[in-house]
Amino acid sequence: FRSEVPKQRCNVQGKDWTYYQHGPRKATPLICLHGTSGTAETFFCQVMTLGSKGYHIIAAQFPDYWDHAKWVDGFYKFLATIDVHDCHLLGVSLGGFMALHFAGRYPERVKSLILCNSFVDTRPFHQPSSWTMMLGYMPDFYLKKYILDSFPKGKLPGPHADAVDFVVEQLETLSRRDLGARLTLNCLPSSVAKFLPMIRKKHPVTILDTVDEVVLPEIMRERLYKTFPNAKLAYIKQGGDFPFLSAHMEVSMHIQVHLRGVKVFPGGVDAKKYAEKTGIKITEMDETKKKPEKPEPKRELTKEEKEALERKRAEERRKAEELRKKQEEERKRKEAERLRIEAEKKKRRAAGNAILATLVDKDEDEGEEEEEATEKTAPAENPNGLFNDDEEPSGEADPFGD
Repeated sequence: FRSEVPKQRCNVQGKDWTYYQHGPRKATPLICLHGTSGTAETFFCQVMTLGSKGYHIIAAQFPDYWDHAKWVDGFYKFLATIDVHDCHLLGVSLGGFMALHFAGRYPERVKSLILCNSFVDTRPFHQPSSWTMMLGYMPDFYLKKYILDSFPKGKLPGPHADAVDFVVEQLETLSRRDLGARLTLNCLPSSVAKFLPMIRKKHPVTILDTVDEVVLPEIMRERLYKTFPNAKLAYIKQGGDFPFLSAHMEVSMHIQVHLRGVKVFPGGVDAKKYAEKTGIKITEMDETKKKPEKPEPKRELTKEEKEALERKRAEERRKAEELRKKQEEERKRKEAERLRIEAEKKKRRAAGNAILATLVDKDEDEGEEEEEATEKTAPAENPNGLFNDDEEPSGEADPFGD
């Protein structure tokens, strides 16, 4: 990837934007915006796949902006600097949230939106203002640990683990200011509610989501669905938190479907030219010449057909009732089996406790008997000294005698 697509930098008012650009420059580009822990390189699969097919794609990495309005202004000037008037936006997590902000402020610059693991407000991420102000002064190791603590834990499937490893590797390349600014954008109170009516009206939206577990809170995913009830949904069975890496072929396919839905084709050609180029036949029909279809008249059923239909329905009801009874019997059988197993466990537990109690009592009795035997066999203690004068002579010479 690095050998075929050069890494480019663009200075916007003293801040460096990094980006990769591939595909025909004359076409309207799809710009990919990363999340809190991402970089422009995390979209290398989409850049290579879509760019080689004739789509104009740009993967951008934004610098440190400490509030949402400055980020929007910076992105606007970045587009002007690289000579992009309008674009389609693919935003992941924080990148999707910022894409919504930009589409709300500059609706004429955005043609459509693709949102992946994104959100419409930062309410669940809110932190105290004192903590947010300190993000600019915290050391980079603490900021990296704060982000890494939110990554998925435990054993992951191969593609998911590789994706997480790659993102962790990219996270190590980020500076303290980059990390602090991104966390600030995540934690500052913000919402795109005031832009939503206009975004719903002007911009086609596709929500790209995975059906397995992700770090993003479920409540934020539900809010995104409720915010865009008419959006097209593109589901990936197993994508994890970084589907653009772990399931990049499916993501690229869904992106192509979205782009074709908004009449964007490889090479920047329109639908008719693309059909002529690829040999697809398009049949056009004048809307004024379309004849309204007459509904077919309903035919009355004969007596025999009605009886046959009634018998069929009765048979279906009978089978449904039999199936319900079998399911109920199976449920009762499983419940009885569960109660039997629990009773056996309780019985074995009680027997085990009784055996343990018997052993404990036996040990205590043996201990008492040993103490009594020890007391009986111990020599009598002389109250006047350590040695007893009444002891019988042993017949040995006294080494201390005169």
